[in-house]
Amino acid sequence: MARFCSLYSSSSGNSTYIGTSKSGILIDAGVSARRLKTALCEREIDPNSIQGILVTHEHSDHINGIRVFASSHNIPVYATKGTLQALEEADILNGRFPVFEIEAGKDFEVGDMLIRAFRTPHDVNESCGYRIELPDERTAAVATDIGHMTNEIMSSLIGCDLVMLESNHDIGMLENG
Repeated sequence: MARFCSLYSSSSGNSTYIGTSKSGILIDAGVSARRLKTALCEREIDPNSIQGILVTHEHSDHINGIRVFASSHNIPVYATKGTLQALEEADILNGRFPVFEIEAGKDFEVGDMLIRAFRTPHDVNESCGYRIELPDERTAAVATDIGHMTNEIMSSLIGCDLVMLESNHDIGMLENG
């Protein structure tokens, strides 16, 4: 049976756990490695069971813990080309963990989960959300920091059993204080 836990969701840090009996992933790691490990352990999730960190975008509240957490547990990081470029520029990618470039609309696997990234509108290089097909024939999706719904997001969410949407990015509000 699949497990879905929102570990953190705020402007001070974001991270979501999705796991099965065989594998687990984090979508974003926006708090310190210590806080991530504590949150996982409080939910009886072994940090060593994490087989991938999927990054939605490069804002600090989504990446703060990646370098240390991925390095200490040798966890692969998955992100779009634009996000990987930003992570490289921010010195997050230190060569101590595997890095994989993913592309919106193309499937990839982490453990026993089939994942597809989809584009989301945000003020970064190449933001994305994720649709995850689980081995128990359920489907989950996570999209963060979206300011408006797009056709691509909507089509990625159709048929999902569980959806986590964070829609706190509003250009108009940002421009007007």
